[in-house]
Amino acid sequence: MASWLLKAIVQRGIGALPNPHYWNGLLQDRLTHSTELTDERFAGNLRNCENHLEHLCRYGSTASSFSAFEIGTGWWPVVPIGLFLCGAREVWIWDIAPHLNLDSLKATIRRFLEFEQRQKLQDYLLAIPERLLLLREVAALCESREQLTTVQLLERLGIHYRVGNACRSGLPPQSINLIVSVGVLQHFSPEQLFEILQEFRRIAAPDAVSSHWMNLTDLYSAFDSGITPFHFLRFSDRQWRWLNNPVTSMNRLRVSDYRRAFSESGFQIVEETSVRGDPAELARTPLASRFRDYSVEDLLVLHTWLVAVLASGDGRAP
Repeated sequence: MASWLLKAIVQRGIGALPNPHYWNGLLQDRLTHSTELTDERFAGNLRNCENHLEHLCRYGSTASSFSAFEIGTGWWPVVPIGLFLCGAREVWIWDIAPHLNLDSLKATIRRFLEFEQRQKLQDYLLAIPERLLLLREVAALCESREQLTTVQLLERLGIHYRVGNACRSGLPPQSINLIVSVGVLQHFSPEQLFEILQEFRRIAAPDAVSSHWMNLTDLYSAFDSGITPFHFLRFSDRQWRWLNNPVTSMNRLRVSDYRRAFSESGFQIVEETSVRGDPAELARTPLASRFRDYSVEDLLVLHTWLVAVLASGDGRAP
């Protein structure tokens, strides 16, 4: 049996369990070790934070004392802590499941302080010295007898951690200057994507910047070298419902679908940076009928950064 198919079967089994996100996280921690915060992963997350801040400076009118909103923080709050260090007055972070815990927070803070001590942090972020001092204070609190919770420790940094449906954040309208995600939106169904984009639009300040990186590949290909990143394009929607990972599902949307979704939700894309795959690999992939009307250039996109601002004349009350 192909490795990707075996993984699909295992994931469907996990999806049938109570609290599937817990069991999926345990599998990643114990078997694949994908929850280990290595130097390489930490640096990659710092680059993501750096990109978000560059997008804010380039397209927003607020570059300091800004508010931020991240969806899909996961185990390591690298981006929100990086945003705090660079001047965010508050950062709201949302996850569908409680991945973040005290150990992962301590590991993340430890990496920040190690990189700062080795003078590597400045290669990515211009951290405010006073913010670094506060981060050291929180690092000390992590080891103190006060036994503060993860949520309480993050609050010391102006970071508000929430678990639940971010589509109903409850935040005030027009209150957020920077909205970000990395590797998250490809897990939303088309209906869920429209719903979260509507919430982004509701909470976005008039000068807000929305910065998102998306992985448009078949994620099973990262596990099975015998298939290409385009592998999932061969399956009909009915077949894919059985093969899709129910815990971290892949919507198979292409970059043109995301462009359209942002536009229909009241955003204007101001920057798009895409990485494309091998045309020969795509040519060898028999396409399901739903993908045959897409252009080759569209189907070739493996990863993309989309940066958006509110569309001019969107009719929203000031």
